[in-house]
Amino acid sequence: MKTKEAPRLPYISCPHCGTKAFARSAGKTTEVYREVYYHCRQLLACGHVFVVAMQVLRTVRVSACPNPAVQLPITHYARPANDDPLPAANDDQPPPSPPVTARMTD
Repeated sequence: MKTKEAPRLPYISCPHCGTKAFARSAGKTTEVYREVYYHCRQLLACGHVFVVAMQVLRTVRVSACPNPAVQLPITHYARPANDDPLPAANDDQPPPSPPVTARMTD
């Protein structure tokens, strides 16, 4: 039987020296918020240890098994600009009139 591995956290650059920092520990504070402790890889030259906050902000796709204790605002997928619905081909509206252009006279 396989043991469950801890999820890998993304690396982040050290805000002081710019080297990759690695996650050492994470603490779950609430269902939607956690803090992750990061350590700079340049231990002797920099040695910075810092905390990164991770927070769930909103729902994009609703869960199939929602937790009633978690209330998140729901946002919708952004549609591409060219996805505007076209008018029906058999609509009863008159065709648009051509634009009025000004003429220069001598």
